[in-house]
Amino acid sequence: MKPPVQPGTPWTEHYETLRQHVLAGRAQLAAEPLGLGLVCRRGLAGWMGAWRQASAPPAEPLPLPARGPVTAGWHRELTLLLAQMTAPHLPSLLS
Repeated sequence: MKPPVQPGTPWTEHYETLRQHVLAGRAQLAAEPLGLGLVCRRGLAGWMGAWRQASAPPAEPLPLPARGPVTAGWHRELTLLLAQMTAPHLPSLLS
C-alpha cells in the first residue's frame, strides 16, 4: 500500500539523497542524510511514516495552565529555596 503523496512533499528528493549516500559508500556527502538512522531501525515504511507525521499540520496548542496567586513575599521565598538547594554544594566548590 502506497502512502498518499501530499503536494509539496519531497519524497523523491529525500529518498534519492539516502540512496546516493548508500550507493556512494558515504564518500559523496559530508554528513549522513536526514533519516538514515530511521531507515536502518524502522525500514522504508517507518521512514515514510515519520515524514508524513513531520509534514502534518501542527495540532492545536495546549491551553496555558492557570496562574496561581502571587504572594507579597515571593522574592524572599524564592531566595530561601535557591539558597537551600545551593548551600550543600558550596563546601565542595570552595575547597
